[in-house]
Amino acid sequence: MVLIENDVIFAYMNENDEKHHIAEKIFNKLKEGRLKLDISGVTLIEIELIYKSQKLEDRLLQVMSALLSLPNVSFIPLTPETVITSVKLRQEFGLSFFDSHYAATALYLDGKIISFDRAYDSIPGLERIDPVEESESD
Repeated sequence: MVLIENDVIFAYMNENDEKHHIAEKIFNKLKEGRLKLDISGVTLIEIELIYKSQKLEDRLLQVMSALLSLPNVSFIPLTPETVITSVKLRQEFGLSFFDSHYAATALYLDGKIISFDRAYDSIPGLERIDPVEESESD
């Protein structure tokens, strides 16, 4: 299993996103059982904050229900250890708040994260999997 970052999830949820077709291939692999993914509990907070700030809470209920119904997904809870690591990652590598949490979570799992964001490339022990490559692999 590998952690999937919110940039891929948002691309999948938005059909107008230029990267939607890439994310869609990844989620199709997930639905077909050819891929298993971890989703950080912080992902849920970020999604909730974005939808709340845009006054789209009715849509938020649909999105959360859709995420909950995905097969082959595990939701990873936030722990004090990941918070400590995320603070260190922000201080040392200048990651954003949410990126630092995703990186910390991935490091506590298998050290892999699927993301379009190249900010993860400079983090020791973390392997960023390019969604384009993941969408094309079997």
